[in-house]
Amino acid sequence: MQKIEDKFKEPEIIFPQETSGPPRKFPRLRKMAGGILVLVFAFMLGFLTGPESLDKTIRNVKSFIFDIKEKARPLKQKTQEIIQSKLPQKGVTPSSTQPTAPANEGDKPKRKIKYWGDPMLPTFRSDKPGKSPMNMDLIPFYEEEERTSGIKIDPAMTQNIGVKTEKARERTLTREIRTIGNVTYDERKVINIHTRYDGWIESMYVNFTGQEVKENELLVDIYSPQLVATQEEFLLAIKYQQALKDSTFPEIGKAAESLLESTRRRLELFKVPQHQIEELIRNKTIRETMHLHSHARGFVIEKNVLPGMYVEPDTMLYKLVDLSTIWVLADIYEYELPWVRLGQSAEMNLSYLPGKSYKGKITYIDPFLDPKTRTVKVRLEFSNPKWELKPEMYANITLKSVVAQKTVAVPVEAVIHSGERNLVVVLTPSGGF
Repeated sequence: MQKIEDKFKEPEIIFPQETSGPPRKFPRLRKMAGGILVLVFAFMLGFLTGPESLDKTIRNVKSFIFDIKEKARPLKQKTQEIIQSKLPQKGVTPSSTQPTAPANEGDKPKRKIKYWGDPMLPTFRSDKPGKSPMNMDLIPFYEEEERTSGIKIDPAMTQNIGVKTEKARERTLTREIRTIGNVTYDERKVINIHTRYDGWIESMYVNFTGQEVKENELLVDIYSPQLVATQEEFLLAIKYQQALKDSTFPEIGKAAESLLESTRRRLELFKVPQHQIEELIRNKTIRETMHLHSHARGFVIEKNVLPGMYVEPDTMLYKLVDLSTIWVLADIYEYELPWVRLGQSAEMNLSYLPGKSYKGKITYIDPFLDPKTRTVKVRLEFSNPKWELKPEMYANITLKSVVAQKTVAVPVEAVIHSGERNLVVVLTPSGGF
């Protein structure tokens, strides 16, 4: 009979509702709450009477908060103990007080170990447990277990962060060298202007450094006693040849013709212009001054002549340079020399002409290394038909050389340089990395 009554007892109430009848339980909690209210009232009373300074008020507030936390800690712990005691035990559900029977471990299918390995060394495998080369304990890998090394990123996240992939394929690998070059003129196109006789400068037609000079352009007028004497001899030879050309003695006519040719040849060797020789033959009048023309096109980079100046054959009147072709001198570090060779193509860009590039080639490699900078001078040659490239300009030089033909490679952007080794991230068939 007693067992039947126990069976129909009312279930235990975990959280009883509050009633107005009997007094509450936990008198200790009520006392603690009352103490906290007394502390709050005392603090507010002291605060309202007016603190002496702002610092004192802040200290009072901090002390009040600390006291509340200290007083509330036992209450919090007690509340947690009560809640834990009222919660159902593990294996008991609110609808049933009977514990849930654990699953039969024998029902689980047994997995077959495929090999033993180290997640830190994916290439190392063993058929029995032990230590890896990194002195790590080997763990089992099962036949149905997928490889868990690597990371997996949601496809939407992959698209949002801009991850790009590209297949490794056969490529032609090139080495790119970037350096700075200094533009200068071609030394092979420097022209020195001299006379081949003594004389005095009467007139000047090229008067300053930097002036452009065209081919066969008039430079100066020179008075030379040598040229005056040669002109006289040439006019006499003309008269002698005309007088004896109808002579009954052929030898005399040939001698007169030979004298005329020799005196004309002497004027030509003095670089007297052909138009002045023709004028001398036509007018039969000796010129006091003769012209000096430029025999090449270029710009004046040096001028050593003034009006009235006495000059000799060893006096350099002008120095011209032709800028249709220019040189660029660049420094190449010694570790880059294996990728530099004569005839190699080069590309040049200038800061004052952005977006425009010039094509050239390497024409000279200095056989000596600079011990201070550990660099070698390399000379490049570029065409300059519009004279856009000017000496003493700075230029950006790019050299490209072929390292390997048709080898499997990935883009350089995909390589992670760690300092000790180079790494790449591989996309797995399952979508992981």
